[in-house]
Amino acid sequence: MSDHAPLLNEVDTYGPAYMRVANQLGRYEGNEEEAPLAMELLGVKAGDRVVDAGCGLGRFVAALADNGVEAVGVDISEIAIAAAKREYPGPAYYVADLMQPLPPELKGFDGLVSLSSSFGFGETVAEDEAMMRAYHEMLRPGGKMAMELSDLERSRHRLKTDVGVVERETNGVKETLDVDFSTGMLHVHYVYGDDVVDSRIRMYEADDLQRMAEAAGFREVERYGNFAGGPKRPEDRLVLVATA
Repeated sequence: MSDHAPLLNEVDTYGPAYMRVANQLGRYEGNEEEAPLAMELLGVKAGDRVVDAGCGLGRFVAALADNGVEAVGVDISEIAIAAAKREYPGPAYYVADLMQPLPPELKGFDGLVSLSSSFGFGETVAEDEAMMRAYHEMLRPGGKMAMELSDLERSRHRLKTDVGVVERETNGVKETLDVDFSTGMLHVHYVYGDDVVDSRIRMYEADDLQRMAEAAGFREVERYGNFAGGPKRPEDRLVLVATA
């Protein structure tokens, strides 16, 4: 029996195969430029401790470390963390289920980032709420969180429909997207060469995410459309910044 809380996906869904798909789609382009901007939003400087919750293969963790941050990467997938240690050695990496009691080394951070829609994978809304509380617990009082994810407003804008299945191809990656806007549930089937990945995520309205953050103990919640602090437009991914 697994010790992990129930999830919408298998633990290793977002391992190397997904990362190859994501890289082909350009999901991680600009990480090196975004890292110092994220640091500014978080109010952190060189020497401060910042954790990437759901770090995947560690590219953003490495970018933070290159800017002098004491960067830590955490992911539930042993496969992803093993790859991160190979691809981006240097930062500290941990395999951890943040829904379980946190060890001391995963508390007291000055900043936390949750990037590329790394939130919304609990089997229920209540489990997503518990994850938000875990983010709060990982920070010191006054520490800041920056979440970057696709909200429902962006999905409506991009898909141009509230119903049905959308198929598209980008840079050789075939995507089949099935979204239910009444529940926020999105299922994406990716095919790229020999890589086939199924991803399920629960998306939220920005207002609901803000309420969830505030219920978890966060304050001073701000919303942006990018790490440069630009205003949020329908086509933008949401960057939600909040203080513990």
